[in-house]
Amino acid sequence: MKHLKLKALEKSYEEGLLNEDEYEKKKKEIEDMPEDKVEKLEEEEVKDVKLKSDKILIVIIIIIVALFVAIFGLRYLTQEEPKTIDDLHALNLEGKLKEDQGYLYKGIYSFVKFDDVWYTQFKSPKGTILYDFNFRYSPRDLEDIKINGGLDIEKFNDAKQYYATFNPLGNELTYIRLARLDYDVMMTRIFQKIPVSACDRNASNSTTACSGIPIITCENTDDIVVYYKESDELGVEYKDNCIIISGSGFDFVKGVDRVLYNLYGIMDQ
Repeated sequence: MKHLKLKALEKSYEEGLLNEDEYEKKKKEIEDMPEDKVEKLEEEEVKDVKLKSDKILIVIIIIIVALFVAIFGLRYLTQEEPKTIDDLHALNLEGKLKEDQGYLYKGIYSFVKFDDVWYTQFKSPKGTILYDFNFRYSPRDLEDIKINGGLDIEKFNDAKQYYATFNPLGNELTYIRLARLDYDVMMTRIFQKIPVSACDRNASNSTTACSGIPIITCENTDDIVVYYKESDELGVEYKDNCIIISGSGFDFVKGVDRVLYNLYGIMDQ
């Protein structure tokens, strides 16, 4: 074992790793060292080399993992966010959105949420134009709301205008205006029907809301009517030529969205 150590030492000296003084000193130490101590020293050096090799391997693995995380993390961070509603619809159709961001209703209609509003695409009644429109509620939010009664669809389709009527002395006028705005925009742009303002009673002595406009209820006309009726309970009813949306607060907005989804054929009654 000593001759192997001496040979290794001599090689280190020849390669210039040791100067002459260091070589002579280590050579004398090995020559004077007992054989059993030389063997023990050899074992320790082997263990030391193995330990250093293990440390190097661990460092290499850490570097590889860090590079992997850096590359894929950078790709994730630099991945472009959807910039348009069309981008969101494309991701939705590929199933890449979370349930609260988008879903396919009935496996057909794409609904995506942006700025707390639900967007969908659908064709005009004649199927010639593709529209992008937003709703305050998605179909899943409204599935518990059933529409009672029946609507004269032929009369609805033939109508060029419709009456929007309400109680001018009610307490929910702000929400009724909001719901009516949503409904009127859809009727004007999609169905090309003109809204006509009306009241359900004569209140000219106490308010100017009904000044100069007709008094319309579901019973006194055969024309299409949308009646926003204040009630403690949300309800939607078709009554021949009349669409009655009952409730309070945002019930009116929910009722309008529920009616529109039905008229577009997205939801059943």
